[in-house]
Amino acid sequence: MNIVLATTDSAAGRYVAGALHAVGAVDRVLIETRAAPLRFYTSKLRRVGPANFAFQALYGRWFRRETAAHLPDVPLPPHERIVDLNTHTFGDDELPIGFGTSYIRQATLVRAPHGFLNLHTGSLPRYRGVKSEFWALYHGDVDDLGWTLHFMTPELDGGDIVLRGGVPWNGENPAALRAKLLRDAVPAIATLLRRVGQEGVAALSRTPQGPGRYFTTPTLADWRHQRQSLGAARGVVRSG
Repeated sequence: MNIVLATTDSAAGRYVAGALHAVGAVDRVLIETRAAPLRFYTSKLRRVGPANFAFQALYGRWFRRETAAHLPDVPLPPHERIVDLNTHTFGDDELPIGFGTSYIRQATLVRAPHGFLNLHTGSLPRYRGVKSEFWALYHGDVDDLGWTLHFMTPELDGGDIVLRGGVPWNGENPAALRAKLLRDAVPAIATLLRRVGQEGVAALSRTPQGPGRYFTTPTLADWRHQRQSLGAARGVVRSG
């Protein structure tokens, strides 16, 4: 079984790709270069309004920069650049795993004969969607800060769970927490993927998810609330 990692050329994607490749856990790396179309941004502007549109752009930029600051700076391993994963076909001997890619459509999942794994930096099924670290801290849920490796389905972040892990919270902001989750997840996933490479998909356990909740990009009001929750939680950590 050949393991194919699909990710993006970001600090987080480079770390995951470089770390997994360095220990022989992946056989091939695909870098998706597709950018969101203009209609995505115009639709978002209409939906959230100018103030939140500007805030989300700035917050996303800060989030990427802050995550990078807490990860080792590693180069991409040998890789192939493709525009869109949804135009790619996987071989009969390949198991793809995605991290940070665009939404994978049902037609693409059908073309992956052994399924399509996804690394999600949130505890499923409780925190589906985007910026899971943010929403866990927003709710003061510092005892459920986790990552999840799961199979993809047409329902976003709704597929069977394969592997999961968690980290303690020591006052990190959401972006630093993402880096911490990735540093915890990669060694465990590497061990599992090496087994899959030798034994095939039979090495993967599958646990169906229960009901969950989907979270989207936070607004300015959400960020303000989360800052208050973060401050209160940090006070508890210091006093404890």
